[in-house]
Amino acid sequence: LLLDTYEKYEPLMQDHHMKFFIELPEEEIPSCPCDPERISQVLGILLDNAISYVPENGKIILSLSQTETHFLIRVKDNGPGIPDSAKTSVFRRFYRADSARNNRQHFGLGLCIAYEIISLHKGTISVLDTPGGGSTFQISLPLA
Repeated sequence: LLLDTYEKYEPLMQDHHMKFFIELPEEEIPSCPCDPERISQVLGILLDNAISYVPENGKIILSLSQTETHFLIRVKDNGPGIPDSAKTSVFRRFYRADSARNNRQHFGLGLCIAYEIISLHKGTISVLDTPGGGSTFQISLPLA
């Protein structure tokens, strides 16, 4: 699923002069009991947001890891980041971190939709600071 997403977005990242990487575990991992279309939708929301907010020549990393109980999917960027005061608000309907933006393609619904999809999968989604600057959106999905 992540490889498919990476391959789908790689040309778009090149068009936007972004450096795009994927980090996958070397060892085999179990299948994720999820709706692949909906998780793909969430990844698309996160990557579309990264493209919109990360400046040209920015860096975006799509990664997967596993704990004993969860899959962890991350979309990391080196963009402007999200202030601590807005980290929980970004998942609310119609919320826009930068009210000065006039991008009519974003209505403040994407992260709310992503939150609902992940919740229906009994998972969590959160935003953290990327070390060195930027944002990391982390999805945690149960193994079983």
